[in-house]
Amino acid sequence: MRPIDYRRRLRALKDELEKRRLDSFLVTADTNVSYLSGFKGHDASLLITRGNNYFITDSRYVEEAKEDIKGFEIKLVERSTYSTLEALVSKSRLKRIGFESMNLPYEVAHRLKRLIPGSSLVAVKGAIENMRAIKDDVEITLIKKSIGLAKDVFKRMLAFVRPGISEEFLKYKIELDFIKKGARAGFEPIIASGQNSSKPHARTTRDIIRKNDFVMIDMGCNLNGYNSDLTRMIILGKVSDKFKKIYNIVQNAQKIAIEMIRPGVRLAEVDRAARGYIKSNEFGKYFGHALGHGVGLEVHECPSISPFSEAQFKKGMVVTIEPAIYIPGFGGVRIEDMVLVTDNGCEALTG
Repeated sequence: MRPIDYRRRLRALKDELEKRRLDSFLVTADTNVSYLSGFKGHDASLLITRGNNYFITDSRYVEEAKEDIKGFEIKLVERSTYSTLEALVSKSRLKRIGFESMNLPYEVAHRLKRLIPGSSLVAVKGAIENMRAIKDDVEITLIKKSIGLAKDVFKRMLAFVRPGISEEFLKYKIELDFIKKGARAGFEPIIASGQNSSKPHARTTRDIIRKNDFVMIDMGCNLNGYNSDLTRMIILGKVSDKFKKIYNIVQNAQKIAIEMIRPGVRLAEVDRAARGYIKSNEFGKYFGHALGHGVGLEVHECPSISPFSEAQFKKGMVVTIEPAIYIPGFGGVRIEDMVLVTDNGCEALTG
């Protein structure tokens, strides 16, 4: 497999600087630092200028940075990150500095602004996140491997799902299996049986799974830095007519959505189609969250597929489609699959 092309990513960010008439960009979100440099540690930031790339960290991580990353001038924080940035801004004569408005705390930005009175800080939202939404071939391969492991662990876990087992036991079983395979759970698995499944992000409990219960299992792993995410329903015993009805509605809503996905289609249109089908079957008030989200370096990332999304599907996006119906006092049904947007449609990745 080809290595990740960090130079291409940096070029794309510098093109964005030109469009926004910025002469530099301060990157502080850990995931975005990793996306642009390959660094896997913490407490690091990047200052990307038109001509230079600076990697800023302290003594805890500087040796690791020197070993792992290329294409950056590594700056050791000796007094504080503030003073290091102040020196770089002065040395490079930076005037318009973009920063990640959704990540940099107000107090930090306010203090930094006081230190560089001759420069302006420009709030930028989603610049790198929008880049990350489009996966390249290497990322798609890594995501597929993560999905393959998640599906494999799910199949092995099925042998343990039976009346008398606790939700918590299954959660730990999933987490341990991922560790044994050199991965980790991408998020705390959701194991919700019976009425507990009416909560979209139910807290897994020590409750015992009973005969005729239906069980919602939401799980995924992080393998080589990339995530997977899928939700399945399991029935232990007799299936009620009410559950069958709800399950079929959710399944059909998902099918409608997936069949619509192709480059150029608005995300909101797909959400409205699936949501409208559920509403037409008189369960609209029981589906409250977005239809789906992007998956990559983070389990939840751009784009968000909701009625309020303004973006369009683009080739290379990897997203979940997860319609659901949650009925308090009864339980819930969610079916979640990941798809890859292709030239003319989409490819099911978890089906």
